Amino acid sequence: MPIIRDTAPVFFPDKAIQISKYIDLVKFISILYNKALFFCRLDKLEDQFEGKTAERNFAERFDWFKEAAQINNRIINDKDIIENVKALYDYQEKMKETTCICCWNKAEEESAALWKIYSDFGKGIMIKSSVSNIIESFAATNETLRMSEVKYINYQNDRMSDGNIYFPLIHKQSAYKYEEEIRLIHEVGPTQIGKNFDWSKEEIKEGKLLKVDLNILIDEIIIGPYSPKWILNLIEDLIGKYSLKKPVRFSTLTI
Repeated sequence: MPIIRDTAPVFFPDKAIQISKYIDLVKFISILYNKALFFCRLDKLEDQFEGKTAERNFAERFDWFKEAAQINNRIINDKDIIENVKALYDYQEKMKETTCICCWNKAEEESAALWKIYSDFGKGIMIKSSVSNIIESFAATNETLRMSEVKYINYQNDRMSDGNIYFPLIHKQSAYKYEEEIRLIHEVGPTQIGKNFDWSKEEIKEGKLLKVDLNILIDEIIIGPYSPKWILNLIEDLIGKYSLKKPVRFSTLTI
């Protein structure tokens, strides 16, 4: 099943957008060996705001439940309304356990900050791709995937769009806006089954590896600016062993 564009409220990116993924050498070898991309569980990410709804939405949800009760001529006290709102938040928290994402960055040029953060101070690898490549490379997958640009907000002061369970998955704390993230989203199992997914039975407890056509996915492989010169031949030999024919070069930040 290809990446779907259904009624889910995602900000689907333009197919022409260039994207990149900064990783260390071990993760790059894993991609080659498994012919797959790793999708990390939301609840395993460092950003604790992932998958959460902004604080301002709490009051609005309280008012929504109260209005709905009045429209349906139901008598409900404030304590019960708060419990309903809390139950919705608890459901979203549980959803983080069964939602896995794979993150990419919108980029026409390299980012020194992303080299430092995601690839051992620029000694890693950057994979260059595009939105259209991502879509085509997953065309043969049996899994259900969605793709969205990420919108950045201040979780204390800003209001998040509401009314659908996917909104918290496509928003992120504004402190991370330098990433300009485009993310792939995968939910493990159908909705009801997925909420009780048993990660203890999985070989990888932190997420899922999903098969992808690397020859379609990858446009170019960039070696980090602080990598030794001999690593170029190593990477070329490595991708050759996995039947991947792609150009390899050093970062433009290399002197």
